[in-house]
Amino acid sequence: MFKLTHIKKSTNPTEEERWIEPRAQETYDNYIRISQEYRSTLPLESRYRPFTQEENENLWKQSAGEPIRGSVYGYPEKAYQKKNSWYCGSSSSSFDGGDRETISAMESKIAYLNAELAAVAEREKKERRREKRRLRQQKR
Repeated sequence: MFKLTHIKKSTNPTEEERWIEPRAQETYDNYIRISQEYRSTLPLESRYRPFTQEENENLWKQSAGEPIRGSVYGYPEKAYQKKNSWYCGSSSSSFDGGDRETISAMESKIAYLNAELAAVAEREKKERRREKRRLRQQKR
């Protein structure tokens, strides 16, 4: 999701993607690199499972840096604040341990699916570029 929201939209499909700012691309690239390195340290049977919310948050913090004034760059502020309140002993009776586990698992699955979606979109974009090049070469 981060990549989708931090790349400038273009009407020209052959134009290279442009990030809204260098920090966005750097943070995203760091996250991909760090998460791949982390995944490679997991036991073989665990490598393809989605990251837990805690793992995902820690990987993102390593990529983006620690919170500044209560916010982590690129991390949804409300989700981060909610997460902090859970760990600070929120007294809300509507969130028992089971609810937190379910929500955490769902958030992790969403993060995993968003990363997969971004990877598929990137592959499709590259394939479209290759196809356009191939068609241009055929016309010559």
